[in-house]
Amino acid sequence: MPLTVQMLLERGEHGLALAAEGAPGALDRAVTWALISELPDPSPYLEGGELVLTTGSRLALGEAASREYVDRLVAGGAVALGFGASSFYQNVPGPLVEAASEAGLPVLAIPATTRFAALSRLVAGHLSDERQRELNYAVSAQRDLTRASLSPYSARAIAERLAKAVRGWTLLLDAGGGYRAGVPAARMHVARVRIELPRLRDRANSASLSMTIAGESVVVLPLAVRGRVQGFLVVGRSTPLTTAEQAIVTTAVSLLCAELHSARGVLDSERRHRLAVFKAAVGGDVGLATSIGEALDTDFPEGDLRVAILGVPSGHERELLEHAEGDHGLRSLRALVAEWERGRVVVLMPPAEGDTRTLEALLRRIPLARGAVSDPTSPGELAVAWEQVRSVFTSSPGDAGVLTCAGDVATSGLMRFLDNDEVRGWARALLEPVTDKTGSAKIDLRHTLRTFLAHNGQSDASATALGIHRHTLRYRMGKVAEALGREVDDPAVRAELWIALQLDDQL
Repeated sequence: MPLTVQMLLERGEHGLALAAEGAPGALDRAVTWALISELPDPSPYLEGGELVLTTGSRLALGEAASREYVDRLVAGGAVALGFGASSFYQNVPGPLVEAASEAGLPVLAIPATTRFAALSRLVAGHLSDERQRELNYAVSAQRDLTRASLSPYSARAIAERLAKAVRGWTLLLDAGGGYRAGVPAARMHVARVRIELPRLRDRANSASLSMTIAGESVVVLPLAVRGRVQGFLVVGRSTPLTTAEQAIVTTAVSLLCAELHSARGVLDSERRHRLAVFKAAVGGDVGLATSIGEALDTDFPEGDLRVAILGVPSGHERELLEHAEGDHGLRSLRALVAEWERGRVVVLMPPAEGDTRTLEALLRRIPLARGAVSDPTSPGELAVAWEQVRSVFTSSPGDAGVLTCAGDVATSGLMRFLDNDEVRGWARALLEPVTDKTGSAKIDLRHTLRTFLAHNGQSDASATALGIHRHTLRYRMGKVAEALGREVDDPAVRAELWIALQLDDQL
């Protein structure tokens, strides 16, 4: 508990008496230090919260001088004036008492037998003890938080322990502002906090955000993992946090980030496992896919299956993947969902009533998403169905929210007459200048070209599909033309490039 002016008065061993009570509540203000000063103006040496001790030896305490002296103390942030009896003034001068009363500054009368040094030691000792108590409390609270992080429901346990440690309320939100954990009294503040989250989202290195909600002091801290904000910790109470409490909150943030990092690592591992099973299945070895699934504890659907590919333009990749992984309909079908490449999600699911409607509903929830799906296929024919679905998805841009059934698309025509090694070699050589084999290029020129051709060379539609500005698209297409050494505005060149893409994508 902080040392207050009232507490000093109550310690009878120093014989302090109240000469001027000051403003209401002034005696309850905390004393941060005891400053001995005989200067007429000690305000340059005040930081706020000081008890100023003086005998008035250099003060001519008339009415005007007393007002000026008191005003300087108040302006400097002094919480009280201690006036010591001496040969200069045996009692607190009346003008000083009057000026202090008008200014709301408490004045303590100090007997001649009490040394200023004793009062200084008293204040310093109390402050030292208080800091030690705060340190011990912070260490104990941090130890409790660390133990909470080891529980099966660590995030919830950390949030609850933190609320007790700071004697306030806590909220734990996910990256989208959804409620994860917190004390019951905090749930009423979720909607208000969500309004402020855009100021912190996608700024992993940003500082905390402070605000006032229902008269309470609230701080919102981003929880960043791998450079991205994955959630938020919100702490609120009626008074601002002390330094020790801020250290406790910092520990909670570190533990929550570690919890999110661990969860992200497990999720990444599960995603790699699902992709491995999918690749084995569409590679034509269903037996291997089943064995891999059993070894990696990843379910592989049995019987006839549909294979689907869903895609979104740049900027919505993560949204597509997370929606597909969390979709209740796909979960109920026990579908296998995997990320084929950035912005492309693949699905293996058993046929059932409303299965394609489940995929269509998923696509409609995400801007500019589209997809293609196969007819129900026996496990042995998955490889053929996958090539067909992939070809249909690549060759047709489709409309946003539309799921194309590969079985409804005619596969005969010119392409079936070009299925030979010589023509495929031509396609590969033609596209090599815009094909990034290492995955290190900052711009995927091949994807840009495919999108541009799929939208019939329409700049606005292509730029929207890629999630970029049309001027950026123009710059990229300039790079494509430069790399290919061809004029992409030429219809004949476009036709050749489109055929080459269809052939090479089917490899």
